[in-house]
Amino acid sequence: METAMQNPGVWSALSQSIAEAIEAVQDSIVSVHGGGRSTTSGVVWRPGVIVTVRHALRRSDSLQVAHGGEPFPATLAGADAGTDLAVLRVDAGAGKPANTVGAQPTRAGEVVLAVGRSALGDISASSGIIARLGSGWRTWRGGQMDSLIRPDLQLYVGQSGSALVNEAHRVLGINSSALARNAVITVPATTIDRVVEAILERGHVPRPFLGAAMQAVPVPEAQRSHFAAGVGEALLVLHVEPNAPAASAGMLVGDLMVSFDGHLVHNVHEVQHRISSLKVGAPVAIVVIRGGVRMDLTIILADRG
Repeated sequence: METAMQNPGVWSALSQSIAEAIEAVQDSIVSVHGGGRSTTSGVVWRPGVIVTVRHALRRSDSLQVAHGGEPFPATLAGADAGTDLAVLRVDAGAGKPANTVGAQPTRAGEVVLAVGRSALGDISASSGIIARLGSGWRTWRGGQMDSLIRPDLQLYVGQSGSALVNEAHRVLGINSSALARNAVITVPATTIDRVVEAILERGHVPRPFLGAAMQAVPVPEAQRSHFAAGVGEALLVLHVEPNAPAASAGMLVGDLMVSFDGHLVHNVHEVQHRISSLKVGAPVAIVVIRGGVRMDLTIILADRG
């Protein structure tokens, strides 16, 4: 296969395509001064709204945003630790909202760019590929991502909070260096839309919770009649938070959870994933075994806040 180095025309076309993609999105990219010496990138998500990464904001009382010129003040509308996103309010004329329509990576190997702004206000960029695509993903802080986008590229100083851009000049999401150890994770545009909507409406992202600590244990031989054939593990309740949804529904330490929301459960991750897919206030049917007797409980999920 002929390489770009062997054909200057291919090299020139590639360079031109990359430069055009950067130019197409640069009016949507800002630098965010988060207090002290902390500076990161951000993206104008809608008029008067900028999205950046939460971990880079040191103080919320001295936020400034720059778009290549003099910095202007910004206020923190809210932040979500689970997705490492922070939403800022600025004057509506500060930058051009990013084009995210139809912004979905199609396959691993797709060439992408990280486009940010340095502390001096100039555009910075790095290139790479989509290393991994996945379905919904739960972060280590409990945030729910609509999909997993793992780009293989370098983020330079100040580029956390930068935009991940595809060849169609669309912003696929925002890059974070704080969601996985030694790896860049891109928060997808659909997740950002959901987080922005919740923060602007409520000041935070509602996160339903159960309020019980559990551990997978082997099903006792005497109680296997309560389980489907082949099921060898269930969840033993080790702790119930006072006044939490689990406590209000009557769940007790020592209960053995058989099913959650109509599904047999074998590990804690399954329950966490199902909770994250439900809404605050949703009633959930739970079956537990207590003292060898089956009990049906209904839990109303509350907002962790």
